[in-house]
Amino acid sequence: MKKLLTAAFSAALLFMAGCTVSDTGGVKDTTESFLKAEHEGNLDEATKYLTGDATDMFESREDMRADLKGYEDQGVSNETLDQFVDAQIKAYTMVWEDSKIDDVQVGDDTATVLVTTKGIGMKDWENMTTSGLSAEVGSQWMDDNMSRIEEYKSSHTEEEYMAWYLDQVVPVYAQELVSRLDAEPRQTTNYRFSLEKTGDGWKISNVEIGTLEESDDQ
Repeated sequence: MKKLLTAAFSAALLFMAGCTVSDTGGVKDTTESFLKAEHEGNLDEATKYLTGDATDMFESREDMRADLKGYEDQGVSNETLDQFVDAQIKAYTMVWEDSKIDDVQVGDDTATVLVTTKGIGMKDWENMTTSGLSAEVGSQWMDDNMSRIEEYKSSHTEEEYMAWYLDQVVPVYAQELVSRLDAEPRQTTNYRFSLEKTGDGWKISNVEIGTLEESDDQ
């Protein structure tokens, strides 16, 4: 009987260990898949690995494009709007140029993953995309194209002019945004990913940004 109990207990431990390994693998797979999608700029794919508060933290490409519907209604071309979104995403991938998982802690239904990334700082990305760069580019383009502007405005409405103006300037802005961000120094950023077990497996419920260290590339 004692041998049978010992064997049964050993089998139970092996089963439990197997579950832990499986859960740890699932947590890592979800995190790595999310990081890969962010690195590649496949934001629609990245959102598949999110749940809870994290769904409000990360936009899909479809969401970003939908936010510009008002400009489309005003006559700005789809090509221009797509270029704008593509530039924003290209800039965003620079945040996730390289990443590695440092630690994985798995509980019954929750998990924590510590991640280190190397790329431009999230704050640099936010500052550049919300700065006055668009106004700077627009002002310079107007100075360089005053005669074209006057000629166009002479035979078009103000609404038509604004749509035309954005069609000219946005591609220039998009190129300048990516160029300037690409010139930014790379930094190391620490993240804490919180995950929850759902009916579809493990999903990321929250992402916290840790400290930004000095760049190694200066």
